[in-house]
Amino acid sequence: MGSYTSPDWGPHGNEVRSLTREVRPLGLPVPAYGGRSIPNITRSVVDAIGTHLEGGPPLVPPLDRDLDPFHGGSAEGPVVVLLVDALGWGPFGGKGGRTGPPGPVPWQERARPITTVFPTTTTAALTSLSTGTPPGRHGLGGYRQYLPRFGFVADLIRMSPLGLNAPESLVGPTWTPSLVSGAPSIFRRGVPGVALSRDRFAGTGFTRLLYDGAEYVPYGTASDMAHLLAQLLDRPRPPPVIYAYWDELDTVQHRRGPLPDLIRLEVDQLARLIDFVRDHVGTRRRARTTLIITGDHGQVPATLAARIPIERDPEIMALLSRPPAGDRRSGFFSATPGRLPALERVLRDRLPAGSRVISMTTALKGGLFGPPPFHPEIRDRLGDLLVLVPSPAGLTYLPPGGAPSTRYSLGAHGGLEADELVVPLISGRLTDMASPAASSH
Repeated sequence: MGSYTSPDWGPHGNEVRSLTREVRPLGLPVPAYGGRSIPNITRSVVDAIGTHLEGGPPLVPPLDRDLDPFHGGSAEGPVVVLLVDALGWGPFGGKGGRTGPPGPVPWQERARPITTVFPTTTTAALTSLSTGTPPGRHGLGGYRQYLPRFGFVADLIRMSPLGLNAPESLVGPTWTPSLVSGAPSIFRRGVPGVALSRDRFAGTGFTRLLYDGAEYVPYGTASDMAHLLAQLLDRPRPPPVIYAYWDELDTVQHRRGPLPDLIRLEVDQLARLIDFVRDHVGTRRRARTTLIITGDHGQVPATLAARIPIERDPEIMALLSRPPAGDRRSGFFSATPGRLPALERVLRDRLPAGSRVISMTTALKGGLFGPPPFHPEIRDRLGDLLVLVPSPAGLTYLPPGGAPSTRYSLGAHGGLEADELVVPLISGRLTDMASPAASSH
């Protein structure tokens, strides 16, 4: 499938190359679930606040000691985990904009490379962060996911059957997150905390799955997020854990592509928001607050000319037992009984050079979805074959009767290229998290 690494990843280039090395027998990079991936952050937070979790599957190990903000000890105050959607390692590895970076990237000296999970997509990654478990354990393997108990492929962001224009149609009076996820959130298992996220996500099935058991605080704008985060931290008894989510970087990259200038602009804005929070929290409290910033994935370029519309290939469609699931960069295919070899052969013939078609059993055994124990439905949910395509290609599928999109995203994620897989881990006391501009005053 070609090289997954970039020739220049900055001062931590050796770490990035280690994280993206091809692992045998897969011949693919595998997320570093053992101590250098985003679910490991959650385990470190749980350990640092001293909560004994109730029920649920085992968490992954904590972060490796050289990455752990708590150095194996206890948190001295509130812990804020800020997940920035689509924040990849690029700007911290020296990838400047068209005219070069105007100055130091905020927090660059604190950033270390880690991996997200596989697939490198929001549904899988956010669930891993909120549960401390890998995708194979919680069972969410992509934003389009087959759910055996419902008998169809669902859009997990909208919590509805694929192709049905009825968001939240799965979420009835008796719906619970356990119908979709095999791992409860850490908040449901006993961690006292707050989720700070967009007001438009309040009450949705996916939000309920992620933050079940937490207090949900909705924000409307960037300044509103900063204002509310400062208020939460300045409470007389602040929440021990705050999970915050920021989505604008993902939105702009999908629309315009992963342009370095836009990524840098978003990182600079985020740094100013953190400056505001720091300046509006009492001196003693901000000195005891730990801030951890990371991303759920990066993005790679995508082009309309390179897309692969599965529904337009009658030979592939005739061999499928259900619609393809997964993501544009990593598709899940299920064959009709007895036709798996034929499906594999046709996919290999149709896909562009550099694509990979892998048995899902091999992918699971190879560790792509994390170590066992697995969700009891994981093999049914994932299907027979995993398909990876090289950027700028993307797999698409339009359900029967669906309306074609009027906009094709110019940024994509879900695969295993380094720009998708490697994300930053930035941590420190809130007192010390000043942006370069603020530090110069």
